[in-house]
Amino acid sequence: MSILQQMLQSMQSNPLVAGLPPRMSDAQLYEKLRVSPITPEDVAEIPIGLRQDLVHVYKQILVPTPQALKIASHIQDMLYTGLHHRDPREERNRRFIFESGSQKGQAIQEARWWASYANGAVIQGITGTGKSHAIDAFLRLHHQVIEHGPNEDAGWRSLKQLVWLKVHMPSDGTRGGFLQGAFLELDKALGENYSEQYKGSNWTVEKRLVVFLHLLAVHRCGLLVIEEAQERNLAVNEYGPDFLTFFLRLLNWGVPTLLIGNPLAFKVLRTFSQDVDRFSESGWFETHPIPSHDNETWKNQWIPFLWLPTLLNEPDEPYRPFSDHPLDQTLEGFIWRRTAGFPRYVSRLRRAVQMHALRCGHRRVTAELVDTVYRSSEMLTPIRPRIEAFVRRDATALAAYVDIPTAVYRTLWAADANPSAASAAAASPRSSPVGGGDEQGQRQGASAKAKARRPSSKGKAQPTGEMNPSDNRSQEWRGNLLASMRTASGADSQ
Repeated sequence: MSILQQMLQSMQSNPLVAGLPPRMSDAQLYEKLRVSPITPEDVAEIPIGLRQDLVHVYKQILVPTPQALKIASHIQDMLYTGLHHRDPREERNRRFIFESGSQKGQAIQEARWWASYANGAVIQGITGTGKSHAIDAFLRLHHQVIEHGPNEDAGWRSLKQLVWLKVHMPSDGTRGGFLQGAFLELDKALGENYSEQYKGSNWTVEKRLVVFLHLLAVHRCGLLVIEEAQERNLAVNEYGPDFLTFFLRLLNWGVPTLLIGNPLAFKVLRTFSQDVDRFSESGWFETHPIPSHDNETWKNQWIPFLWLPTLLNEPDEPYRPFSDHPLDQTLEGFIWRRTAGFPRYVSRLRRAVQMHALRCGHRRVTAELVDTVYRSSEMLTPIRPRIEAFVRRDATALAAYVDIPTAVYRTLWAADANPSAASAAAASPRSSPVGGGDEQGQRQGASAKAKARRPSSKGKAQPTGEMNPSDNRSQEWRGNLLASMRTASGADSQ
């Protein structure tokens, strides 16, 4: 048996992966992640008077776009690779649990730094671009906790294995707020009472941070997801540098960690090459609204799978040009002009239209109805200025929103308008991932504080109003999508 075969056999018999589903291919991930609950057959069984209660189901629809599939594939790799590296049958891994426990009672500044790091990843994007939707769907494919009985080889009498944990950054931006949420999520998942066990004046924030690291190690946490990273709770917060150091601690304690948030939240993190190295090990992903109504993903996935499903008795009226505006000549352009390609706003507009139509007794959706709802619904009027600024590519108007990196979109739009210049720029490496601002003074101040805390060491068929999401065109596009992903990954050449 070759060394590679021995390694594969050992990985497959690892007790930490025994309770997980087998690794999924891109095609399998596509089928598992896709959520399409609204079908004509199922809707027909529901009395029309009850369908308004189902409008919220549009929020559950998940469209596995190429980027969503790529992210899910990388996160799957993070999970399995991290558990393989912590195989409990290896003596060094069993010893680590005891050495980790010996750190309890120490402050985080005094805790030991270990010799290796788990993989990290970042998903950054502005609100409404679907950063979390695919991750939540991926997590739902896995039990959060797996209970193990006695295993002498693994060194335990019993174990509650924590496959994944999701924690939100606190709105107050404090480490205490983070720990409160983290311990509550631990207790909820494991049925424990750690939040009460480790509270009181003897357990300072600095000591509880070490306890949290140890508990993640004890329960062999396979993936920690930290959500809602924002500029106000990470980048310009006085505790921001401490959080960044703690995030490195998580990786150093062997816990694969995924950070999700606004691009502006990571502007300080991007100034540390070590942080960028560690948190791009499994990918640094950027999510944006669909940039154009001609985009293949927009035409072949978002429109048929999110827009066209209906709770009404009849399919949408076949689309005819609504106005002389260039974008209104096709259904794809008509919807893009009223959502700017944001998945969240496609869902919101569709829900608002369905609610209005069901209340008023309409049998099907028309372009006139969609436009009326877009201009009058209280669900849309607060976000219309932002949608229309993105449609116009008006960076000046977007500057009114402090959580949108206006300079990033100005650059992206300029590159789209001048592809030759963009190609020349792409030939030169960027100094940092997209999303960095010019807040150099703030970075330098935060950097000085953080450095003192860390060790030294980066088918073009046009859908109509009657298109069925399961028709041959959509199936053909799905096949083309998976084929292109295999080609991009080099699988077809092996």
